[in-house]
Amino acid sequence: MSHPHRVVMLSLHTSPLAQAGTGDAGGLNVYVNALAHALLARGHTVDIVTTDLDWSLPEPGEADTDKLHIFEDTGLRVHVLKVCRSCREDKSRLIECLHDLGARALESLRRADSAPVAVVHSHYWISGLAAMGVAEQLGARLVHTMHTIGAVKEERDPHAVEDPRRHEAEQQIAASAAALTANTIRESADLQRIFGVGPERIAMVHPGTDLEVFHPPVGDDPRCTPPDLRPLKLTFAGRLQLHKGPQVAVGAIAEFRRLMPHVPVQLTVAGRQSGPDAIDIPALAEQEGVDDVVVYSDPLPHPELAELFRDSDAVLVPSYSESFGLVALEAKACGTPVLAHNVGGLAELVDHGATGMLIDSLEPELWGQALQQLVGDWEQWQAYSAEAARCARKYSWDATAGQALDAYQLAQVAGTPG
Repeated sequence: MSHPHRVVMLSLHTSPLAQAGTGDAGGLNVYVNALAHALLARGHTVDIVTTDLDWSLPEPGEADTDKLHIFEDTGLRVHVLKVCRSCREDKSRLIECLHDLGARALESLRRADSAPVAVVHSHYWISGLAAMGVAEQLGARLVHTMHTIGAVKEERDPHAVEDPRRHEAEQQIAASAAALTANTIRESADLQRIFGVGPERIAMVHPGTDLEVFHPPVGDDPRCTPPDLRPLKLTFAGRLQLHKGPQVAVGAIAEFRRLMPHVPVQLTVAGRQSGPDAIDIPALAEQEGVDDVVVYSDPLPHPELAELFRDSDAVLVPSYSESFGLVALEAKACGTPVLAHNVGGLAELVDHGATGMLIDSLEPELWGQALQQLVGDWEQWQAYSAEAARCARKYSWDATAGQALDAYQLAQVAGTPG
């Protein structure tokens, strides 16, 4: 797809423009928004179809109809479909409205532009279900990105309770899509193992990061000073739910203080409670006796998040599972070592002993010991920092766009499976 094409992206359960870390917004939202803009920069036309469930742009009043927002600076078109009250109260009911949403998406897309659509790229299983009909009606190829796979989440997380319709839906989408994308080699293996998809229908599309925003400190890095008279500064950034592991970060701080009581420490938790497995982190911090060293922040826009990472000695990513782990990449790009659970995409993003540490368990004791090891060899920390920043440079969103275009070309060649 070297010459300009029209690409439609579906993200129905959450708006790509929503602030990551709020509600259901996370890496998927960043991915869709950034990929769309990278494709636009390459001369392609992009329509995003979403809903008003967490629409973040101000409206003069509550809209009663679907809306088309055109961003004049980039040309991005965002079709915002209004959902019913029952879906607003319970997002799981969105699946019952997919036929109607698909029909309204088609109407809005055709009204906006009569140009043919080459590819419908859906994100997450709910959008994938709707995208099958949308792509067929538009005469376009379907490319799907799982972002997370329900079966993998349940394998890794004993707390995970997935919609019982999800597994069958993902099987159906995997069988119908002309191409599937994978963030990592491990995710490609999972797609083959769980859905029986041949490797010829899987394209590797690594998420990227904004290297102009996420970059190492300019000039001298004050973090090079060993943490003795200054606090060891640690960060957890993400949704406050058991699956993301903020409770592990709090437990790790408690263990670290027992191991190294003479070293001051501070943990910044940036995020909001989210989902059915939300957790009261302030209460847990008080229970663990570390409420005096844990500070809290709402989810941060990227420039402020990058500043937080640059001010941190390490970023903790103790998720039960991650298909990629965008926070880990953003931290690396800031020259900040990452301590991550040795699962999924994190196992490929974090080069153990070179850009940070991979921890095989979510036991807080092991995480506290890893922090002790980090402080014990501060020259090693500096080596981690430099290597993390160097490795992150290859993960630009433009590179992601190039890989996505390869996936779209694969879909054109492969066609839709029989």
